[in-house]
Amino acid sequence: MSLSHNDAAVIASINYTSLANHKLFKNLPRPLIETILAEGSIRTLKQGEVLLTRGEENHYLYLVISGRLRVSLDETDSDISFLIEPGECIGEMSIIEERLTSAYVIAEEECRLLALTEAMFWETLLSYPAAVRNLLQMLSKRMRNHNRVTVQTLEQQLRYEHLQKELAAAGKIQANILPRKTPLFPHHPQVDVAAIIEPAKAVGGDFFDAFALDNHTIYIAIGDVSGKGMPAALFMVRVITLLRMGISDEATFGAVLPMVNRMLSQNNEECMFVSLFVGLLNVDTGHFTYMNGGHNRPFFARSGASFEQLDVPKSLVLGLYERSVYDVAEITLKPGDTLVLYTDGVTEATNTQHEFFEVERAAAVLNKAAKKDMTTLVKTLQTAVDEFSEGAPQADDITMLALRYQGSGAAS
Repeated sequence: MSLSHNDAAVIASINYTSLANHKLFKNLPRPLIETILAEGSIRTLKQGEVLLTRGEENHYLYLVISGRLRVSLDETDSDISFLIEPGECIGEMSIIEERLTSAYVIAEEECRLLALTEAMFWETLLSYPAAVRNLLQMLSKRMRNHNRVTVQTLEQQLRYEHLQKELAAAGKIQANILPRKTPLFPHHPQVDVAAIIEPAKAVGGDFFDAFALDNHTIYIAIGDVSGKGMPAALFMVRVITLLRMGISDEATFGAVLPMVNRMLSQNNEECMFVSLFVGLLNVDTGHFTYMNGGHNRPFFARSGASFEQLDVPKSLVLGLYERSVYDVAEITLKPGDTLVLYTDGVTEATNTQHEFFEVERAAAVLNKAAKKDMTTLVKTLQTAVDEFSEGAPQADDITMLALRYQGSGAAS
């Protein structure tokens, strides 16, 4: 199927200005939008023309520039349908799920579309947290629209299955913005760092972040957003975006959490908040600088010693009080020292007797596995939590990040 119509008038009508107003490109940098415009394909549809047929392969994300598309779940002329308006997109579900299309997409009227390849979707567009946030918001709005249509036309089971698919897609998008390298710092042998996340639902508010600022400094973070589901996921994307914008070097590190808190507190009518622990490590000297925003105290163990909770400055969670103060603390790591960050889904996991896993039990598990590598360490703690729960439903997201300092000599 040819996706590009060599129509100069059509191509000229879709320029940077029209694309920048598209919901998917809100707050994205102009160079990215211009790249997408240059590499994307233009498609025009006449009224009634079928764009996608149920059960076929699709490797394109279609952005509606003008006109409207109608999505039908069973037949092209079905009454069970909903509309895709200008500023929205279609095709992301089959790309995210790597499955055949699940519905018919027909031009309700003459349409102009911009088609992005699957590679552009994952590698170019979704490499920007702001784009991920925009897509999650669009999926959230579509879920609400689907719900209204389903209540009127479908029975309960169909509604449930469709919403579950949307949530699963949002969960995959959310996971895509988290670091996925194994190990997390392949070019920094001075550290062994591993992380794991186990959402309680398809989407959640837990996250970790980790990347190198340069050859000498790495950044790690862990956070837990209030609430569950799509609102927490959207808030989480916003937190990560602000953190990545603010993190630069040790000299300006102390300004990061105050900035993030100030931005989150503004226009926060839902009173959502996030607990955060962030740190910078100089891999050459072992100097570790960190701040804590109402998060659980990490576990810390000197080489050969037992795990204890790290001393952290007292502070509030972020997003509630614009003038909250966040102090900087520091410690010098020595070769073999280990730091374990976690969210309260670990220590507050419950079993069938409604008992908590608790800090003491977590420390005991870590002490038994203290000599293991970091991947094994976090998996051991995860397994211990799962076994303790005895099949009880997971009430909260579970996230862990473990770091062991190997010493500057490990790089030689």
